[in-house]
Amino acid sequence: MLLLAVETSCDDSAAAVLDGSGGVLSERIHSQREHGSHGGVVPEIASRLHMSVLPGLVGEVLAEAGTSPADIDHFAATAGPGLTGSLLVGLSYTKALAYACGKPFLGINHLAGHLHIHLDSPVEFPAVALLVSGGHTMIFRMTSWNSCLLVGSTRDDAAGEAFDKTAKLMKLGYPGGKEIDLLARNGDPDAVELPSPLGSRKNPEFSFSGLKTAVRLAWESGTVEPADLAASFQRTVCRLLVSKTLYQAKEYQARSVLVAGGVSANSLLRRLFQEECDKRGLRVFLPTMKHTMDNAVMIGRAALSALREDAGAQSPLSCNAFARWEGTSLSPLSR
Repeated sequence: MLLLAVETSCDDSAAAVLDGSGGVLSERIHSQREHGSHGGVVPEIASRLHMSVLPGLVGEVLAEAGTSPADIDHFAATAGPGLTGSLLVGLSYTKALAYACGKPFLGINHLAGHLHIHLDSPVEFPAVALLVSGGHTMIFRMTSWNSCLLVGSTRDDAAGEAFDKTAKLMKLGYPGGKEIDLLARNGDPDAVELPSPLGSRKNPEFSFSGLKTAVRLAWESGTVEPADLAASFQRTVCRLLVSKTLYQAKEYQARSVLVAGGVSANSLLRRLFQEECDKRGLRVFLPTMKHTMDNAVMIGRAALSALREDAGAQSPLSCNAFARWEGTSLSPLSR
């Protein structure tokens, strides 16, 4: 069985061909660099760039996998959440391929996709998962790949957005998460006192707007070293993410902890999760660095998960893009 997956939820164009076991036969990711001068993603620019790049990417992954659209058994693309214009490019393109080839199409939830990057890992359930990216910060309890319940999320900004906005404030460039991480390595995390909003580990919800304000005030005071501020900010965010996730793991008697999303590339977050899970005898699963960012492999694996649950699973061609997800029970398939 062969599956072609496409991801265009924000500013990364991605395509991949997977086999029935979730193995990757080929994949490509094209990251748009044109947004750097704007300090953030410009939706109109992003959607136009997806249109120009996606056909070539799909052609490349098919050629590398030694196959053609006619040989593909299932087609999958991200339906949402994300930037509507960007989503529509990948969604429309992939639905058209599926229709032309007379094959089933699966519209995939981007959030479930991130978690399913670990589908080929020896995850033991029950599990607790942290999805932490530029647009989302969420904790889930999972009893299986297709049973995923939202426990808590951010009340305002996502952690990744807080990293990007802090980097922009400090004129470090975009995307800012990597820049903060690099700068923090030369700083003292105890140098700048910062608040931890909703700091109780028992509270599964997050808030980062107040922390951003505190960082801005410290920066504008002119009395702090940039590296020290970056280190103090990074440690504050990472401690919140780790402590809340591991509290839920203890309460839920989880056997595994999953971490996914762009912020899972942060070196301190990865180290803290590994250290704290080792202390507790928990298996922790972190994406490879390549798969922390938006990618098509995660979309393909989420589609395969839906097909394993129901071999006839598919979405109608009327499946539309959606900007937000507001549910409580997360499933891979968007119907």
